[in-house]
Amino acid sequence: MKIYYVANARMPSEKAHGIQLAKMCEAFLLSGADLELVLPRRGHGGSLKEFYGLKVEVPVKRLPVLNFGFVLSSVSFMFSYLFYLRTKKDAIVYTIDMDNFSFAFIRLLGFKYFSEIHDSKERNMVWSFFFKKISGVVAINKNIKKNLVKNFGLGEDKIIVKPNGIDLQMFSNKTSKEEARKKLGLALDKKVAVYVGREISWKGMEILDEAQGLLREEKIQRVSDRPFQEIPLWLAAADLLLVLGTKKNDYSYLYTSPMKIFEYMASGRPILASDTPANREILSEDEAYFYQPDNAQDLANKIKQIMTNPPDLELKVDNARKKVEEYTWTKRAGKILEIMNK
Repeated sequence: MKIYYVANARMPSEKAHGIQLAKMCEAFLLSGADLELVLPRRGHGGSLKEFYGLKVEVPVKRLPVLNFGFVLSSVSFMFSYLFYLRTKKDAIVYTIDMDNFSFAFIRLLGFKYFSEIHDSKERNMVWSFFFKKISGVVAINKNIKKNLVKNFGLGEDKIIVKPNGIDLQMFSNKTSKEEARKKLGLALDKKVAVYVGREISWKGMEILDEAQGLLREEKIQRVSDRPFQEIPLWLAAADLLLVLGTKKNDYSYLYTSPMKIFEYMASGRPILASDTPANREILSEDEAYFYQPDNAQDLANKIKQIMTNPPDLELKVDNARKKVEEYTWTKRAGKILEIMNK
């Protein structure tokens, strides 16, 4: 069957959701799926293969929308994909929760439809309508699955838990720390902990400034607004990699599945993560160190301790490298296609 991946997103995009969309489409296609990505006509467009360095070109259908604010654009996208897909035969629709309503008309098409859910959902008319006839759900962590079962009465057999993934080929060329720092213009004689990600409040970013104020020899290097192809170089330059998470935000604490975790695991560098349920879905003491959420002093102390190269450091790094092999985009797409075929 033909898979139409409907996503209310501007593509291509440097944002994490854009990378995730592109990599999943690539993985579906490499797994043998007949897929077309259905998008609103926003931005300048362009080749996803070229922008993201994909192995295959992703077939894209860009539908006309009214580009006068997000809400009006999204509503017009709903009518556009309904009109475009209504005549398709033997189709499966796959979508993702880019917002809280643009997916709703998918149910009206009468096709089997599946959805990736990346956050907790409160019960309301739109979500209840959408989930009523859904063929299957891909939740990115276990807490989201529990939420869907509780709030919408979905059967547990309809929901699979598949965290985000990684393209291991991006990390196949090992670069030494010294070489990476020279290319990036970083000091060779400093201890550097690297955080990669966008500066978003729900992540609890303030802890980085607080911890930096408690450190002397060590430096926390933030990496944001850089081409994603550059990320392996920044990770190679680090002595330590940081994963945030705060109790002040439920999404950060319970529901997220950061792609950076998988990139860190593949990088060959030690990981220090906030001890949250969301991070614990992937990481354990076998692969990473943990600090208390929202505790800048504990974060600073753990950074100092890890910079002294404790005896278990190499073992954790090796364990992380091995474990991340189970989280490739290809394996993720293959499992989702199995569910679709059932």
